[in-house]
Amino acid sequence: MAVQEQAEPVVTATDRRNARLYLTGLAASLLGDSAMSLVAGIWVKSLTGSSAAAGLVSACMYLPSLFGPAAGLLADRVPRRRLLLVLNVGSAVFVLTLLAVRSAAEVWLIFCVMIWYGASLAVGDPAENALFAEMLPASLRQRVNGWRLGLQETGRLVAPLFGAALFALVGGGSVAALDSVTFVVAALAVAGLRLREPAPRPPATNWRADLLAGLVHVRRTPELARLLVTGGFVIVLSGLLVAPQYSLIQAIGEPPAFLGVLSACLGAGSIVASLVSSRLLRRLGEDRLAMLGMINFIVNAGLRATGNLPCVVIAALVGGFALPWTFLAILSLAQRRTPLGLQGRVSALVSLVLFGPQAPVQALGSLAIRYLSYRQVYLAGAALAAAATGALIAFSRRGDPRITDE
Repeated sequence: MAVQEQAEPVVTATDRRNARLYLTGLAASLLGDSAMSLVAGIWVKSLTGSSAAAGLVSACMYLPSLFGPAAGLLADRVPRRRLLLVLNVGSAVFVLTLLAVRSAAEVWLIFCVMIWYGASLAVGDPAENALFAEMLPASLRQRVNGWRLGLQETGRLVAPLFGAALFALVGGGSVAALDSVTFVVAALAVAGLRLREPAPRPPATNWRADLLAGLVHVRRTPELARLLVTGGFVIVLSGLLVAPQYSLIQAIGEPPAFLGVLSACLGAGSIVASLVSSRLLRRLGEDRLAMLGMINFIVNAGLRATGNLPCVVIAALVGGFALPWTFLAILSLAQRRTPLGLQGRVSALVSLVLFGPQAPVQALGSLAIRYLSYRQVYLAGAALAAAATGALIAFSRRGDPRITDE
């Protein structure tokens, strides 16, 4: 059953303080997590000389995401702030075990920490999203969603470079120590939040039903279901276009390092998209913002298929708007149309739908580029995205999804 929207509460000084603390903790977490995630693979490669072993770092991080629904249920059953405190403090302590890594014999410690990282993210993300929806009124939440998306995109650009430079200068132990400090900062930010104690949650009576409650809610909320399916399809589709970019770079006569230029253009577009997203969201609503993002995806894929250097650079900038707008639209609608008691499970379901298929879809893209040209793969991606966009437009005509103050 869809949640009925109620009168919007007034934004208070406490709400603004909570928002500032939340963004402070998020910035610290992004700096440490993004740096350590990259450095862990470099560290393993430098100690073992094995690319396969370095690749296992990502596998260790993504493995716990398969248990997303259970993590969402946990986030809905225990006090969320306390859960985030435990995760941050535990991570601050656990990551310091990496100070003991001196040779290939201790590489197993890196793998263990990365598995903990993945588990912490799998549990912490739905708990954080649910706490975010619980502590901030919708009008402030829309603005902060845009700011946090901007922080995430900026962190993905800056933190890996910073972490790699720090690793090159003073080694992996220093990055681990920095990461521990960022976890402490995040824990202090969470501890400083001023929240009303939520009502006790009812004990579990049917674990299977509780586990699937997020899926049931999405199915019973047509507005959310259609956006998650169509917008989520385009986000998943982005994984198909990872492998063709290497053939594209070769076709336009640039060295592989030129991919860094395109990544920087993509990141710049993503930051701009994040900064203007909250205003667009309020004016257009979630469906229309997602449509804009999906259209940008189509344009991006189409321009890349030309194989023309200026068009490819423009495509990277345009593509930077695609996924942030689509993702933010889905996230905002999920927060707005989900009761507090289900926020964790719905958030976990959204993450599983959007990011769970990325690894197999990227593998499919790698297989496709062996038999098809990069142009064919990009044009196929544009056509599939256009079909999803058309479906969302058709479904959206049944109602007006604009956000209004009530």
